[in-house]
Amino acid sequence: MPKKIAVVAMNTKKIPYVGGNELIITLDNQKVWYTANTKQIRIPFFTNVLNSMMNNFFSTFMKRSNKQDVVKANYFSKQVARFLLKNNYDQVVFENEQLRKNISRRLEKKTATVPETILA
Repeated sequence: MPKKIAVVAMNTKKIPYVGGNELIITLDNQKVWYTANTKQIRIPFFTNVLNSMMNNFFSTFMKRSNKQDVVKANYFSKQVARFLLKNNYDQVVFENEQLRKNISRRLEKKTATVPETILA
């Protein structure tokens, strides 16, 4: 029996090409043309507005030029953790370390068994 693998990425361009049996969990505006197994998480309008306001605040007052999509990443992590709790996967591949830490922390609070995690 093949392993059930989930690939979690906010930016699908940063993950390597995957086969056909993995599930890709991504934002709703990402197009994944090479696989039909995609779960797209929609970010609500209010969350996008709040995220934009936070980015403007950081760029204006903190003098940071790069975008820090903190609110959007937090919402995405929460929804992915909720999905992973309902569905059992043997392995979860993450786009980056920050995403892995956010989601793993949420899974550890709710359940004793956390799937094997690796970075893409």
